[in-house]
Amino acid sequence: MSRPGAEAGEAVLYAREGCPPCFALKRLAGRSARRHGVRLRVVEVDSDPELVRRFGDQVPVLLLPGGGRVQGRAAARDVEDAFRRMDARRRWAWMRRLLGRAAGAARAWSGAGPRP
Repeated sequence: MSRPGAEAGEAVLYAREGCPPCFALKRLAGRSARRHGVRLRVVEVDSDPELVRRFGDQVPVLLLPGGGRVQGRAAARDVEDAFRRMDARRRWAWMRRLLGRAAGAARAWSGAGPRP
């Protein structure tokens, strides 16, 4: 199963109804998501047998764009730190893409072609 939300640039929280740690992480993630300009989508694990199989009782699980993950009982600081790391990765992604293009153009211009 793919990681829903990762491509769309949204955070996805897998949770269960009536789960106190899920409720707490939902509030913390919602606050950090607003602060960092990220959409938070909450997915009820019990709504899909595949999600029940995948997560079992290992909820809550928060997946952030770029691969960040917060699971279980998390402190506000842990959630905010995960969102900050996500922001840092997003902030420098454009620079890595630009440098990659520039290096490719330089190799093409010099006739060196792609590196093995």
